[in-house]
Amino acid sequence: MQRIKKAFPNSFVLFKPRDIVSGDFYYFNTLDQYQILAAVDCTGHGVPGAFMSLIGNDLLNNIVNAQGIWQPDLILNSLHQQVRMALKQDKTDNRDGMDISIIAIDTTNQQLHFASAKGSLIYFQNGQMQQVKGDKLPVGGEQREDKREFTPHRIDISSPTTFYLFSDGYADQFGGPNGKKFMVTQFRELLTEIHMHPMPFQQKKLEESLENWMNDGGQIHRQLDDILVMGIKV
Repeated sequence: MQRIKKAFPNSFVLFKPRDIVSGDFYYFNTLDQYQILAAVDCTGHGVPGAFMSLIGNDLLNNIVNAQGIWQPDLILNSLHQQVRMALKQDKTDNRDGMDISIIAIDTTNQQLHFASAKGSLIYFQNGQMQQVKGDKLPVGGEQREDKREFTPHRIDISSPTTFYLFSDGYADQFGGPNGKKFMVTQFRELLTEIHMHPMPFQQKKLEESLENWMNDGGQIHRQLDDILVMGIKV
């Protein structure tokens, strides 16, 4: 977290594991002029999820540091192959994997590169919200197609940009007066409401909104999944 704060002074990481250890994790690395950041949601939570998190973090480090790959789509392509290899998924019934949204900020050319396995990127420029959806297949797990390749996206960030990476834990949390999911639509509305405020305020507002949602209607809803939301302004 300290490395992220140093690279991005205007940022926050809201990280609420469901158990002591987590299947969600956030990742940060640099390669040349590229700042690489990811929000990762591994299969399961608790100890099984944490085991997958360790594998994912080690493989990401190898891909960036040893292989010298910075492009998010190429990172995901390689990560998918290596997860399947590490877990011997072509020979066993193991279907573990991860949903991951990853960006690489090109600080020289003021470009944001993005790719995602079952996730999306929300960003704001000039008060307008945009959502870029990733591919619908995860990293790892069963593969029926001949080759899994992820789609690259590129965004100009020469004007002030606030963007968010997140797992599905926040939007999927049950609560409210009717005991329903928070949902992505309400999550986007909340981000639209707070995105102009300082980052510490945004994190506090997200935490308060989640707590109020879980405790609404006279019933306390327990946290069902790991929760990860990252906000950064560049």
